Formats: sequence, structure tokens, C-alpha cells
Amino acid sequence: MKYLRWIPPYQLTLAVGIVILYLTLLPKPFGEEDLPLFPGADKLAHCCMFGGLALTYIFERKRDHRPVSMKGALITASVVTIFGIAVEFIQNAMGLGRSGDLADAIADAAGAFAAVPLCYCLHWIDIIVKHRTRK
Repeated sequence: MKYLRWIPPYQLTLAVGIVILYLTLLPKPFGEEDLPLFPGADKLAHCCMFGGLALTYIFERKRDHRPVSMKGALITASVVTIFGIAVEFIQNAMGLGRSGDLADAIADAAGAFAAVPLCYCLHWIDIIVKHRTRK
């Protein structure tokens, strides 16, 4: 954690958001090269990207000594889900070869809400570690 203190607050979250926009809105973010993928890899990628965005925000709040409560984690997941739905609408409106997909939006929501129990686990792990270091 001490190595990340030089990064201004919420810059990691912003960077993850920008990378997500790059990967989801550019027609061919990896160039002309087709990557060999398994069926459903796109949905897994959406789940990981938006789950990563929610976790990055939760991590940065904790780093800023303002940990997210369970209610805050649910609000964070909801906001990230709305961001994912907005990306799908933007893909449809751009007309650059990308199309909005309900299944992608569901994968975005699944990833964002998967961060909620992880937030809970991280909270309890932190309490256990603090308790052990006091002894």
C-alpha cells in the first residue's frame, strides 16, 4: 500500500475507466489481429472489467482511509452497472461496428456486484490482520 501513496486519489479508478472505454468503444481495440477466444470470453471480459472498476474504487476509498460500507459497496456496484449500460447504449449510437448487447450489460452488472462480497471479505480480513498485529 505504501508504494501506491504517490498516486493521487482516485487516479487508478479513472485509469481503469478510461481503459474500459478504450476497449469497449473502439471498433478494433487490438488492431486487425483477431485474438483466439473461447465461447463466452467476451462476457467474461466484461465481468472482469466492470468488477475490476468497482474493486478499484473500493480499494482507493480504503487507501484514502474512508473504507466503503456494505451499503456503499452496493451503491458503487449500481453506479458501475449504470456506467456499463451507458457504454452499451453508446456502442449502439456510434455506429462504428460495435453494437450494444443486453448480455454484455448483464455481464457488466454481474462483475460489478461480484465486488460486493469481495468488499465484505476484504473488510473482515483487514479486521483480523489488525487484531493479530495488536497482540
